[in-house]
Amino acid sequence: MSNITETILKVDSREKHGTSLSKKLRSQGRIPAVFYGKDILKHYSVDDSKFRALMRSSGGTLSLIELEEDSGDKELALLKDIQIDSVKDNILHLDFVQVTRGQTLETKIPLELVGESIGVKSMGGILEFHQSEILVRCRPSQLPKGLELDISGLDLGDSLQIRDLPVIEGVEYVADPEGNVVTCVSSASGRAGAEDEADEGTSEEPSTEDDDSVTPDSDSNDEGSE
Repeated sequence: MSNITETILKVDSREKHGTSLSKKLRSQGRIPAVFYGKDILKHYSVDDSKFRALMRSSGGTLSLIELEEDSGDKELALLKDIQIDSVKDNILHLDFVQVTRGQTLETKIPLELVGESIGVKSMGGILEFHQSEILVRCRPSQLPKGLELDISGLDLGDSLQIRDLPVIEGVEYVADPEGNVVTCVSSASGRAGAEDEADEGTSEEPSTEDDDSVTPDSDSNDEGSE
């Protein structure tokens, strides 16, 4: 697993902030941002196109990042929140929280399913994805970019849980180990197919035929008694 602590984003410091200034920054192609920690609060602006390019290059999983100020100073940060105008697809604001090297942090990282479930492939099942992000606890230098979970052996009716996630040195899964991650369930079409097969099996049951049966003739019985 690769880590993302080498991801660098250049930021410009800004002394003034507020609604009107934020609107002006966005009109200039920049995103207002705030960086905060226990004893620190800084206001930045970020180039919109460069931030989007960084998100694309990281597969949309940007989390831990190093902020490089125009003065040359650097801050290790966790991307905490992105405010987006879903109608116009504009990024309105970014929130970064301070991360101290060597200290443990908690954050969610994306989960990717790999392989093809045998229950889907052979039984017509469908996957129910319960958790697309997994909460982990680790040091910044050990934070994975993402997790992969092999679902090849997942049969119909089976589930994979937190405890089935790959073991990574220095990384702890915070959630309940029994918590479901993905389940293979029967689809409506699969159930309908099974019912059709059952109906066909019932209709093919042999019926009783009387054509070859022999009934004693009453006249012959009479003759035999004479």
